[in-house]
Amino acid sequence: MNRLLQIIKSCLLRTFNYEGREGRTSYFIFLLFQLVWFCSYLQWFTGPQHEIGLVALLLFILPVFSCGVRRINDSGYSRGVIVLLVVAPYLLFPFLLFPRSREKNLTGR
Repeated sequence: MNRLLQIIKSCLLRTFNYEGREGRTSYFIFLLFQLVWFCSYLQWFTGPQHEIGLVALLLFILPVFSCGVRRINDSGYSRGVIVLLVVAPYLLFPFLLFPRSREKNLTGR
């Protein structure tokens, strides 16, 4: 249990550090922590009476992003890969707006 808390604390303290490496274990433990935190956040802190909720959410996105960049560095890829993962869905969005094809597609429809 102490090791888990050390990993989470380390990732939170290195929020603005995009250099270095992050191991698989540390990355997935921190990602799991963020997932649990986000689910509890959605359950308890959303609604019109909680105006500061968006600020808290943004403060927890930054550590995940920096941890992801360090994990990409550890995998041997460029930091540009994380930018591509963030930008790519928006580049593909216009293709979703095209009209339906009149020819049969791969599913036979």
